[in-house]
Amino acid sequence: ICASLSVSIEGFAIRPNSLNVAVFTRQSSTCMFAEEADEEASSEEPAAKDDAPDDILNSPAFLQRKLDVLKSDIAKVEEDIEKAKAQVEEGKAEWGQQLDDLEGEFESIQDRFSRQGKQGDEVATIDVARKMLEVLDNYDRAFAAINAETDEEKAIEAQYQAVYDRILTIFTDLGITEVETVGIEFDYEYHQAVMQRPSDEYEEGIVCEELQKGYIYNKEKLIRAAMVSVAA
Repeated sequence: ICASLSVSIEGFAIRPNSLNVAVFTRQSSTCMFAEEADEEASSEEPAAKDDAPDDILNSPAFLQRKLDVLKSDIAKVEEDIEKAKAQVEEGKAEWGQQLDDLEGEFESIQDRFSRQGKQGDEVATIDVARKMLEVLDNYDRAFAAINAETDEEKAIEAQYQAVYDRILTIFTDLGITEVETVGIEFDYEYHQAVMQRPSDEYEEGIVCEELQKGYIYNKEKLIRAAMVSVAA
């Protein structure tokens, strides 16, 4: 194009007529259009190159290959799972009975430790309760012997009574209760007969008087038998 332009210029210089001017103008326009077309093509070429990787990743061939790889991996994992299951079954067949025996022994040990722990708690509670009974007996003897008359004495007695009631509340929370005595039939397991005496109110063999309180733990384990008088 540029060579033609040069010839046209040279022709225009030798023969300056209207025909040469028209030829020069047409060929100049053609040259400018060709340069613009080259610039647009060069600007669009990188964009096409940038789109090429996306086209490859989204191509059916690539996606099919990726699907085949995933299927192969899944099949391998399933095969490994089946092998592991087979090994587990073989292990059960060989060691199943021993494992069952060990599991049973472990549960037995757990139950034994649980019972021992519970028994230890019961023994400790009963031991503490028996020591506290000495304090309660002193309170009972004091309340029976002293008759508060003045306001000051009554206030002191009320304070002692509050402590006494607090101990009994703690006993109740621990599951410690008093042994029933007066008005029920004498029970060798929970009652200790100190004497027998005639009674117009109760029949023979019925506890008619409580001399010292007795206590039981969880309604079954005796902490201390109650000292009683039995109607004769």
